[in-house]
Amino acid sequence: MIPEVTGVKTLREAFEYAKEFDILLLPFEHAEGMVHTREIVSRIKPGMKVGIFIGPEGGFEDGEVELGESYGAHTITLGKRILRTETAGLFVLSVLGYQLESV
Repeated sequence: MIPEVTGVKTLREAFEYAKEFDILLLPFEHAEGMVHTREIVSRIKPGMKVGIFIGPEGGFEDGEVELGESYGAHTITLGKRILRTETAGLFVLSVLGYQLESV
């Protein structure tokens, strides 16, 4: 399966674009914790359309997280680590790969 890549969008436009996806994930350093993250990730099944929103260096601002949540995004944690923007996405994809292979 080849991921679809679209043009550049504002954050609001990206959430608007993804609002019909099956689940939206927003890694955030102040998310609830690993138990909550495992519960959210366990909902993802093969064939679901998943939106992953990776923040800039320094993370999302609270208002950006609130915007995401207003579109139904789930904040998740990446554990006890703060990753660079270019590695955070790969980390999330690895977690999803593991989850989907074990279904």
